[in-house]
Amino acid sequence: MQNFNFISKSLDRTSDLGLRLAKLSRPPLLIELVGDLGGGKTALVKAIAKGLGITQTVTSPSYNIHRSYSSPEGTKLEHFDLYRLNDDEIVFNELAEALADEKAIVCVEWAQHFTDHSSDSRLTIECHYDSPDTRRYELSATGKAAQTIISELKR
Repeated sequence: MQNFNFISKSLDRTSDLGLRLAKLSRPPLLIELVGDLGGGKTALVKAIAKGLGITQTVTSPSYNIHRSYSSPEGTKLEHFDLYRLNDDEIVFNELAEALADEKAIVCVEWAQHFTDHSSDSRLTIECHYDSPDTRRYELSATGKAAQTIISELKR
């Protein structure tokens, strides 16, 4: 398993990471975001969306649980936030449908609530709140596509 660590001392640096991830990501892909409250999970998803060319305002789906966005090129960004979720079969079915979409990049905040990984390739990002100005991201890859992303990030 390949790993990549990234320290962000500003929202701009976090955005830089998200833009790089968007450039390197090809659907279908699962991006799991786990870690601390305030760790920068939503900020990272916003930057990924921007990097995909999505012009809609991306917000945390904490209460809606799922939001869907489309890029001008037809790539879908499926954004889930499972923070408030314990066991909801309907949401897990929605998530399984999103993962089955060959045109989707699926970002799942609080992915530890979804343990039945049905994706051969996934990028897991542990998001850590180190201080009010510092976030630490630890990326790991499972599957060839996600491992390629890590390899490219290391360059």
